[in-house]
Amino acid sequence: MELILKNAFRTQIENKQGFDFEDFIDELFLLKYGADKYLPIRKVRDNGNDGTIISERKVLACYAPKKYSRKDFEDKVLGTKSKTGDFEKYKSEWKLNFPNWEMLVNHDVAPEQLTIIDNLDGNTSIKGVKQILSIIENLPRTKLRKLAKFLEIDSFIIQDYIRDILNDLLTNSDLKEEIILYRHALYVPKKIGINYNEEDVDGALSEFLEISQNFSFVENILAGYEDDEKGKIKFRVIEDFNKLSGSFKEKLNNLTNQYTEKYGNVSDDDYRFYVKTILLYMFEQCLIGKKTEKEK
Repeated sequence: MELILKNAFRTQIENKQGFDFEDFIDELFLLKYGADKYLPIRKVRDNGNDGTIISERKVLACYAPKKYSRKDFEDKVLGTKSKTGDFEKYKSEWKLNFPNWEMLVNHDVAPEQLTIIDNLDGNTSIKGVKQILSIIENLPRTKLRKLAKFLEIDSFIIQDYIRDILNDLLTNSDLKEEIILYRHALYVPKKIGINYNEEDVDGALSEFLEISQNFSFVENILAGYEDDEKGKIKFRVIEDFNKLSGSFKEKLNNLTNQYTEKYGNVSDDDYRFYVKTILLYMFEQCLIGKKTEKEK
């Protein structure tokens, strides 16, 4: 996972407090384990259970304050004379059937927190932001996208996909010298008309209009490359496209499949979508496909 995306996840996790943090943990573990192995718990009168990982026989407790305080943390876990802590509730209500207990927090784990949890009577553990990020990093791409959408940072996922694909294209390019300069297609409907069969034009134009909303991400990411690196990426696409036979539509779909299978996962619809985004961006630049008279 790129640092920009990782930092976006970290910021969102650290900003989640109370029930919002619990909702996030529910979403994360439902994506990780599935509804048959993870059971969210109602938010009131939970008797010390903020979620159950059934497959691991583990009960979760969440602590997500606006600002960390050792005293508040101890009260949360151990309780006071007037209030029973989460761990005591867990011991009396859940431990018999679920012998594992874990605390999840919205910050990096402090040494004293680790000591408090380790000293509890039972099989206990604690996870902070770093450990939660590790769980997120190991999610499949499609589930990572769903979690990012839940946290309203899916624009970072789009950039992560596109950057990943462009880096793969660059790494696997043997071309080194010539630089292809950017040329913007002025007449996209006409360009589509000369590259697609008549019955495919309307569908191709609709697809282009939908996908082209993400061209700004491609441009912004390409802007971070050196000119020779941009040239290598563009030449790689041109070379691979020209090796294929058939109509433009067939060549476009075959190259989309080829890159999706080689660099991603053929069953990953998101990856396929962003591969096609890059290819249609190249088409819009007149690097692949027939050119209109204005573009020659």
